Amino acid sequence: MLTLDTLDITDETAYAARGGYPYDEFDLLRREAPVFWYRRPGFEPFWVLTRHEDIAFVSRNPKIFSSAQRVTLDTPEAVDMFEIQLEQRGQMFGHGPELPPALSYMDSPRHRHLRQVMAPCFTPKAIHELEERFHELARGFVAEFTDRLDADGTADVARLLSARLPVAAICELVGAPRKDWDDIYEWTEGTTGAADPENWREGEDAEATFNRSMTALNGYVAALVQERMALIEGDGADVLSRLARARIDGEPLAFHEILYTIFNLLVAGIGTTRNATSGGVQALLAHPEQLRLLAEDPSLVDGAVEEVLRWTSIAVNFVRTAKQDTEIGGQRIRKGETVAMWYPAGNRDGDVFADPYRFDITRDATAQIAFGGHGEHVCLGSHLARLELRAVLRALLPLLPSLEPVTEPEFGVLHLQAAEIKRLVVRRKEQ
Repeated sequence: MLTLDTLDITDETAYAARGGYPYDEFDLLRREAPVFWYRRPGFEPFWVLTRHEDIAFVSRNPKIFSSAQRVTLDTPEAVDMFEIQLEQRGQMFGHGPELPPALSYMDSPRHRHLRQVMAPCFTPKAIHELEERFHELARGFVAEFTDRLDADGTADVARLLSARLPVAAICELVGAPRKDWDDIYEWTEGTTGAADPENWREGEDAEATFNRSMTALNGYVAALVQERMALIEGDGADVLSRLARARIDGEPLAFHEILYTIFNLLVAGIGTTRNATSGGVQALLAHPEQLRLLAEDPSLVDGAVEEVLRWTSIAVNFVRTAKQDTEIGGQRIRKGETVAMWYPAGNRDGDVFADPYRFDITRDATAQIAFGGHGEHVCLGSHLARLELRAVLRALLPLLPSLEPVTEPEFGVLHLQAAEIKRLVVRRKEQ
């Protein structure tokens, strides 16, 4: 019997075995203990937040809840691997291990200032200017996917289609040359998916794959940053060029700060949208009446994207550290304690979304928190991700109604940070 004492939302193997999130556990928590002190082997105790309003409260109050200490839940082994990597980076680039390894680990004002440097590349206006280009790319990628499907009889959406536009989009925005895109994708996969044996080379294990991929991606980005910093008088509009020219409080950004920022943009910008795309295709194939609505009325694409984001909830959780004593949902949170915001739970909150377990592309799902809730840490690339999803769905619409899944999609989570659909193999329906 499922109870507050027996539930477990941190067992990654259980996610894979059930093929999705532990929604029964999330529902129980929201109903009986929406702010729950979670103690399980392998993790330091933390508060679990499962209500939409509580997640929004933490997200909107960075002066109370800090990102600087930690942003993820990790096992001791993962923490050790991460800290070793931070130490190696510090030795390589001459800084202490206390330097934030990514924008997500920063509090303001540094977070706000660095984000403002990159923001012009990610505004709705800037993204709108990419619309025609991305739709053209999406049509080309879908055409190649269709050729592969017809040649082989089956094709894997996750591996042959979903990653194509995210790789192109973030690499173009960053300013990485086209000839390097395939390598960048391989390295980001090896970094985030090091535990997956499919990413191992002969004789490797997870640690060896992680180290190889990190070293390769670090080295590549370092060379790219050096090249762009040498063009300091240039007028490039890409993210890397803006970082190279930037001044914060009159000082240029340090080489390693630019490197870490670009590194994390590449990793985050590819994986999340790729899996949201696969999840969206899976959801539409599993709900043929919704697919039919979309095929008959493509103007529903914008709303469908919001529902796909709510439904898939690719970001699993982020954590914050209380900077002072406070209260959430009647529970006292003490200074120094960790709170974990579980976005899939918030996106199934019936107080916000009517009939939350119904996939409905006609609903107003704009309150979804798939991009990390609200506040200053909301995903910088949220408008970009929406454009990518719109472009792929529009390009796929003529093909999708003729497809069916061959097997159940392979689902898993990576370090309790992001959901992954490893495979989504489809074929044409028999006529």
